[in-house]
Amino acid sequence: FGTPNSEMKTEIDSLAESSNIRYIGWIPSEKTYDYFFSADLAFFPGTHSVLWEQVVGVGSPAVFKKWDGIQHIDLGNNCLFIDSPEEIEGTIMRLYHDRNLLDRMKQGAQEKGVPKFSYYEIAKGAIEE
Repeated sequence: FGTPNSEMKTEIDSLAESSNIRYIGWIPSEKTYDYFFSADLAFFPGTHSVLWEQVVGVGSPAVFKKWDGIQHIDLGNNCLFIDSPEEIEGTIMRLYHDRNLLDRMKQGAQEKGVPKFSYYEIAKGAIEE
């Protein structure tokens, strides 16, 4: 979901025609958690957004575009990073064929991501201080 930038729009529009892809476009922020909880994997090939921390905070495994300054999102076994658009297909296929890797990422996200990035845990920690 989301709005592609101008250089990706043609490619996204073409991919969205596939029966295997559900492109839903822009959604209200309160709906993002519905999609995060229903997904087996979150994939963010673009620039950093607070959505990255939110998806880790609900315990979802994820793939992120590698950027300087985002190392905090890597809690160990919860995510993978890609350097270029050319890596997208290979990374998806790797996770599709290696269910153990995806399961380890999910376990890492649930065990480490929820306590670190869930708003509930952050608020609880602030109240207890």
